[in-house]
Amino acid sequence: MNQTHITPVHPGEVLKDELEEIGLTQTALASHIGVLPKTINEICRGKRGISAEMAVKLSKALGGSPQFWLNLQNNWELSQLNYSNFKNIHHVAA
Repeated sequence: MNQTHITPVHPGEVLKDELEEIGLTQTALASHIGVLPKTINEICRGKRGISAEMAVKLSKALGGSPQFWLNLQNNWELSQLNYSNFKNIHHVAA
């Protein structure tokens, strides 16, 4: 079976693309969901992550599920880890 590996992207890139696609500014979204424009801008620039609360707000405003946004965040965070830092951790026998 041929599997394609997809490199995770920061959820801010997805948010930025979505806003462009629907013609909504970051400021307008921020106002609509009750956050500072700086918050949305930092997410879009990859400087801030998506919290559970933000995931719900984005879901309500843009559609989709909160889990979609949280999955993007989790996949991004996991992709940023250096797994060699954990090589000395082994399974604990119960």
